[in-house]
Amino acid sequence: MLHEDPERTHLQARREEIVTIYESANQPLVQTPGHSAQAAQAAVIALRTGRAFEVLVVLTFAESRENVVYAPDAPVPQTQLQQAVDEALNFAESMGFILESNWAGLNPTQKEEVMGRMSAFQPPQPKEIERPPERPKAADALSAVARLFAAFALLLVAAGATACSGVSAEQRRRSAEIHYDLGTNMLQNGDVQGALKEYLDAEKEDEDLPQTHNALGVLYAYSLARPERAEEHFRQAIALDKDFSEARNNLGSFYVARGRFAEAIPQFEQALANPLYRDRIIAETNLGWALYKTGQPEKGMRRIESALVIAPKYCLGWRQLGTIHAERGELRAAGDAFAKYAAACPGTADAHLQSGKILARQTRAADARVAFQRCADSKDDRETTVAKECQRLLRELTP
Repeated sequence: MLHEDPERTHLQARREEIVTIYESANQPLVQTPGHSAQAAQAAVIALRTGRAFEVLVVLTFAESRENVVYAPDAPVPQTQLQQAVDEALNFAESMGFILESNWAGLNPTQKEEVMGRMSAFQPPQPKEIERPPERPKAADALSAVARLFAAFALLLVAAGATACSGVSAEQRRRSAEIHYDLGTNMLQNGDVQGALKEYLDAEKEDEDLPQTHNALGVLYAYSLARPERAEEHFRQAIALDKDFSEARNNLGSFYVARGRFAEAIPQFEQALANPLYRDRIIAETNLGWALYKTGQPEKGMRRIESALVIAPKYCLGWRQLGTIHAERGELRAAGDAFAKYAAACPGTADAHLQSGKILARQTRAADARVAFQRCADSKDDRETTVAKECQRLLRELTP
């Protein structure tokens, strides 16, 4: 198990002690205990400590520039190193990070450069941020309407208490639904703590509302890093509504993020069994990825390909398909998939990074430089790490 080590603000290690490094290609919104919700980068780093190995996860918050270090209970022997790395990757991926590594292919000078730019190896240096003027949240029309309904619900409760000395089940259900709507609105506005409070209030009002448990599962899984609570709430949502396909897809995605691919497959299949499920493309490609990861690549690719016929603009599907072909050494097919990924999502730096990597493997240096340049020019603060990686690769390819 990994636990936050408050005494570590960064890692102090020599290049020779580092076994491998995985860096996140994205910056999802993350909230850990004691820290506000912020966009963050992640790194999984395996270090040699004498005859044993230590695998750590380091989160770096984009706004505060703080590092949060998660360390294992104890170092592991070499025979358990790969398992420890997989567990650390699952831990980071459960928070929404996409992690990649090219450490093994770097020469000593390049490895030193990587360590020099990575925040995980730098003492925290808070930066001054010029904040925009605060705007009253009441200006949000949806929030204002939701709060009016909440106030109205309280009036109903008060009236019911006066009339019959109790609150009816229907009133509690309505109150829970309003708290749920408020929480969803707050989450859309980036207020994770506010959303959590509203969802917990909804659960208190009516613990049998499946939407609340599904929402709590998402929060605990991807914003609060509490996987046990996440799985508990996803399962509770499904127990309350067997046809709740969104909760089944979320539970399956949770299993995928933690490497539990075999458990994910039946959740995606049951989500797709519901003919009224609207987000079928997502569950279909997720199922294809899980099938690939359980040793069924042909079946998995057919699932993803069939979904992309219906939704040719679905970025993640093209990324999954390209990754499968790349890992199987099918460079032409991988190149086609990543090219379609970049065409469907031209503003996503990762699309050009993946396309450029395949072009470089095909010795198409000129085309790879074009792809890396598009990626390197990204102005999206959430893709800073990806842009830096493209800048590095661009320098390597420049004559």
